[in-house]
Amino acid sequence: VLVDGFIVTTAAMVACYFSPNVSRILLFATHSTEKGQAVAIRTIQNIARDNKIPVPEKPALDMNLRMGEATGALTAVPIARSAAAIISELATLEDILMC
Repeated sequence: VLVDGFIVTTAAMVACYFSPNVSRILLFATHSTEKGQAVAIRTIQNIARDNKIPVPEKPALDMNLRMGEATGALTAVPIARSAAAIISELATLEDILMC
């Protein structure tokens, strides 16, 4: 789930309170200029840590956005797709040597 901005991060935090496993599927798109987002991210990370779940990383982008129109998420989509392609399609040294 691509999380973008303060309001969506806060909603993700509430979801993590109900079910800590939600934190497993969160990808923070952008850092918001809203100070509350940092608090919500830290809370989500603490929930994950307390439940021995991999801790979500900090937001992928920091562009001083405050638009509230998912602009950051739309910008992060190609980055997430590229990362997924690298993980799933990149040849290993063994693959190369077998050719």
